[in-house]
Amino acid sequence: MNSKSSLLSTVPFSSFSQWDVKQFFFTKILSKYPLEELGKHLIHQTKKVQLSDEPSKEFTILGVSNKIGMFDASIEKGNKIKQKYHIVKDNWLAYNPYRINVGSIGIKTPNLKGGYISPAYVVFSCKDTILPEYLWLMMKSAFFNKLIKDSTTGSVRQTLHFEKLASIKAPIPSVTVQQQILDAYHAKLDEADENIRKGNNYSNGLLLSVQADVSDLKNKTTKNTASSSILQIIPFTSTIRWEVDYIQKKGRLETIYNSFKYQEYCINDLQKESLFGLSVKASLDKKNGMIPVLRMSNVINGELDFSTLKYLPADCASTEKEPQKWILRKGDFLITRTNGSKDLIGKAAIFNSDETYTYASYLIRYRFDTTIVLPEYVNILFMTPLVREQIAVMRRQGGGQYNLNSDEIGAIRLPVPSIPIQKQIIKKFFDAKDEAQIYYDAATKCQIEAAVNFEKEIFS
Repeated sequence: MNSKSSLLSTVPFSSFSQWDVKQFFFTKILSKYPLEELGKHLIHQTKKVQLSDEPSKEFTILGVSNKIGMFDASIEKGNKIKQKYHIVKDNWLAYNPYRINVGSIGIKTPNLKGGYISPAYVVFSCKDTILPEYLWLMMKSAFFNKLIKDSTTGSVRQTLHFEKLASIKAPIPSVTVQQQILDAYHAKLDEADENIRKGNNYSNGLLLSVQADVSDLKNKTTKNTASSSILQIIPFTSTIRWEVDYIQKKGRLETIYNSFKYQEYCINDLQKESLFGLSVKASLDKKNGMIPVLRMSNVINGELDFSTLKYLPADCASTEKEPQKWILRKGDFLITRTNGSKDLIGKAAIFNSDETYTYASYLIRYRFDTTIVLPEYVNILFMTPLVREQIAVMRRQGGGQYNLNSDEIGAIRLPVPSIPIQKQIIKKFFDAKDEAQIYYDAATKCQIEAAVNFEKEIFS
């Protein structure tokens, strides 16, 4: 019998710290740097405050995204809430002890609003012997995740308390060397950013080139020189919205419309039907009888990103009279009608999957008359200043969100050439987009290399 298989028979009962066999087969750490218990370099921060006792009227509560492993969400809450929250200061770290194995670890950067987090999180700061970013990147690495899994209790719902984290040995070079490792990491990220910049420049130039094929609109914001006196000359009967900002900017639309080289159509003229999405709470878990639901977060840069999905029961997307009512078809055009960012409101994409999907309420689905216009052509124009300028004039703000209603989307005007010319423009766009994608692929490669090189440097 080998030593590992006989180990359980020789371990005193008093030495058991967790009731998982895996603790006796702990992953071996290889590193050229000293291995030290993390507890020597960390300070467990346990102070909590009850918001109702604080003088401030509003508090921003932090959250951690499992997908990207960092703080990425904040919720403003009033001071009437009775629950106690952990304080989180700049350069402190926090993790969900029940979700740490899937990347729920964040670092509070100085530019991030918010200073409180749920009491369910473990919060800690770093002593001057370890740089917070170095620790954060190490804890997000694949190898360290193995160490975490060896140290957690449970199976599906694993738990890592601070005391167990503090007992984990990890490579801790000098602060000077830590900084050198971080510098190499950021150099790779800078290389990625440069490739993204080149790709964006290529894409932006491409969109302007496409726009020039159908419009004489110049790439600059048009100004209404009469804006300061416009309220004095607009008749009451012609005022369709009473926001001063809208009235002052409305003159920009005429400049856009007058630039069209082809016959003008508004979205309402082009659509055969439109429909708001479903207002049903979705689940992260896909169970029997459930289908994926596309949300506004799935619409990115004129395309649909299927990497992060939620699910709804399939029967939510149908009615007795219309079994396919909220089921997407190939060629469906999806527009975001609500977003917290003014630059993302009105973002759109074409659904071209063979799979069964539905869509959420912050999206509106349009089906066009393809004898007049191709969805891909509309989607391209929705990324150009020709349409973005119209959206900038029409969007409203309320409750911290920017909004477009169906009437405003339906009023967006497009120059529509013949179908053969539309096909030429679509081909031109995608042929050139492939060139831009080379830069984006290079950026992705650099981002991956940054993480891999960091991990190899400390765990080898």
